[in-house]
Amino acid sequence: MDKDRIKSILTIGLIKLFIYWLASIYGCLVTIKLIYSRIKYGPDYFKIKDRTLPPAVLQDPAFKHSYVKLKDVKLHYVEAGDKSKPLMLFVHGFPEFWFSWRHQLKHFSQNYWVVAFDMRGYGDSDRPSGIKNYKMEYLVGDIVNLVKSLGRENCILVGHDWGGAIAWTTAAISPAVVEKLIILNAPHSGAFYKKFKSSLKQFLKSWYMFYFQLPYLPEFSAMTDDISIFKKVLTRADGSLMGSEEELEAYKYTYSKRENWTEPLNYYKAALSATNIYNKDVSKLPKIHQPTLIIWGESDLALEPDFPELSAQYCTGTIEIQKIKNGNHFIQNDKPAEVNSAIEKFLS
Repeated sequence: MDKDRIKSILTIGLIKLFIYWLASIYGCLVTIKLIYSRIKYGPDYFKIKDRTLPPAVLQDPAFKHSYVKLKDVKLHYVEAGDKSKPLMLFVHGFPEFWFSWRHQLKHFSQNYWVVAFDMRGYGDSDRPSGIKNYKMEYLVGDIVNLVKSLGRENCILVGHDWGGAIAWTTAAISPAVVEKLIILNAPHSGAFYKKFKSSLKQFLKSWYMFYFQLPYLPEFSAMTDDISIFKKVLTRADGSLMGSEEELEAYKYTYSKRENWTEPLNYYKAALSATNIYNKDVSKLPKIHQPTLIIWGESDLALEPDFPELSAQYCTGTIEIQKIKNGNHFIQNDKPAEVNSAIEKFLS
C-alpha cells in the first residue's frame, strides 16, 4: 500500500472520529434537554396524537396528485396549470414536502405548468433504505429523469434549502435541463463549504448537521411534544403562525411516524460522510451560466447573511439577488407574496 493511500485512510478515519465526537456532544446536550422537558411537562411530552386521516388541506382540488416511476424510485408529485405552458419544477427542503410550495403553485399555475414533488425519502415518494441512496448524484438524477418523464427537455427550476442545494448542482452538471434557476435560502455548495471551514459562526450554526449523524435520537427528539418542531419551524419572529392550524397538521400528519424522518436525515448523513468531505472539491463543479435568481430571507437563523453574494461568485450568467427583510429560512411560507413577486419580476 503506497503512502498516499495510507494518508487518505488515516485522514478519513480522523474526520470520521471528529464528526462522531462532535455528534456525541450534541447528542448529550439534546438528551439532557429531553430529560429536563420530560420532568417539566410530564409523560405527555413523549406522546404523539394518532393521525390516520390526512387533513382536508392536503386534498385541495386545485392540485392533481400523480406518481412517476423513474429508474430506481417512484416519486409522488402534484401539478396544476396548463401542460402546454413552460414547466416550473419546485424542489422542497428539510423538513418539508411538496406542500411547502402551495402558495407558489397556486400563484404561478396561471401562466406555467407547475409541478412540486416529494423528493426520494419524503412524503408519498419511495423511501430507498441506506445512506448511499441519498448521495447528490442520485438526487440530481431524480430531477433530470423527472423532467424527461414529464415530457420536457428543460424547466424553470426552483429550489429551497436542500432542494436549493440540489438545484444548484443540477444546473451545474446537467445545464441542459435548467432553463432558469431560482434559489431560496440555499447557498451554492462551494460557498457553503468555504464558509463552513472558515467561519466559526457558521460552523456553530450548522450544529444540527453533526447531530443528525446519530442513529435514532434525531428521529425521537423530532417527534416529542406531538411533533411540536413544526410549530417552531412555521412560526414567524412576531409569534404568528405561517398558515392555519390545519396546514400545521398537514406537516405533522406527513411526519407522524419515525420512518418519515429516517430517510430525510440520510441526506445529512450522506453529505457529511468522512469520505465525502475528504473527496469534496467544489472547484470541479462547472459554473452556473443560466439566468439565476437568489431570494434570501435576511433573518435566517441557520445560514449567514452573506451567502447570496458568495454564491453569486459561482455564476457566470445573469444573477439577481433579492433579499427580504425580516424573512426567515422558510421564506416561501413566511413571505409568500414577496417571494412570488420577486419570482414574477425575474421571469418577466
